[in-house]
Parts: sequence; C-alpha cells; structure tokens
Amino acid sequence: MEFIAESVTTFYDKEQDRLSLIFCNKDKKQLLGFMTRQFLINLLKPLPHWLSQQYPNSGPRTTEQQWEINCLEHQFSQQKITVRYGKIHSSNHIESFLISTVNLSKRHTTHDNPNIKLEFYDAGKAKRIFLMLNPAQLHKLIGEILKQVKSWDIDNPWQNSNAVSFLSNSNGGIVH
Repeated sequence: MEFIAESVTTFYDKEQDRLSLIFCNKDKKQLLGFMTRQFLINLLKPLPHWLSQQYPNSGPRTTEQQWEINCLEHQFSQQKITVRYGKIHSSNHIESFLISTVNLSKRHTTHDNPNIKLEFYDAGKAKRIFLMLNPAQLHKLIGEILKQVKSWDIDNPWQNSNAVSFLSNSNGGIVH
C-alpha cells in the first residue's frame, strides 16, 4: 500500500512509550505509525552528516566548521518554520503500523527549493508512506519530535559535538 502524505502530526504516547506519527494525505485519510526509542536514536545518529552532504555549502570546510554550520542551520530552522499546535482530530479508527524502516533521499529540484523524500515502511514492507520536506522542514520536524520525547533523554545530534559517523548507500540515501 502506497500513501502520499501531505502532513504529519507527532505526539508521544506515554502508555505505549512510543512516538506516534499520524500521516494525512490530500483526501484527509490518516495512517498512524509508531516509532520506538531505539529506532529514533538510530535514525538521528547519521542525520546531521547526511544532511550536510546533500546540500553542501561552497568551499571546503573542516569537520568542526561543518559541525558549526549544521548546528546553525538546525537552530535557524527551529525559528523559521512554523507549526500548528492543538488537539489531534482523527477518525475513530486509524490503521496503524510499527515503523521499521525510514529511507531518506535527495530529490532533484532547483537549488532554491531542495526537497528530501522520506519513505516510511512497516516490517513486511506492505505499507509505504511518502513524505516530501525541504531541509528546514525536516530540521523542524526533528526538533518537534525531540521536544515530545524529552522523557527519553535523547541527545539532539545538532548539539552534541561528539557526532557518530556512519556509512550511506551508493545512492546517497540512509536506511534504518
């Protein structure tokens, strides 16, 4: 099943100790994906480096300089992008699944309007949700998620100078 999401709403479910993501398409149909703490930790580790590789700034930089730029981009996105807060309006029954894989890939767009395609999968790859975001929106989404799961005590990867390196596949995407 393929589902193209127009928006995503996130919240923390204390009872299940999981991050919940409600994906909504243009027809207002909703799907509910759950993410575990360990999955989110593993997703966050490579993200700062991956983002910096997708949209490099001009000129060579040292690792420290690139880390500082990444932090500034993340902080700027938290201030620039607005989100709506409020109650979640959902139908009585939302189909749900446990997110087991997230693929990120750069979409070929203009330099002024770059996009990142996120693909969310369940364990059997039967559910496939697509979400397109620009880098600032992705930063904001991660920032909002980190606020909601603050009880998990997860480090913000844009505030931790001891970044963990990772390997990406040959297509420039990361998979968890």
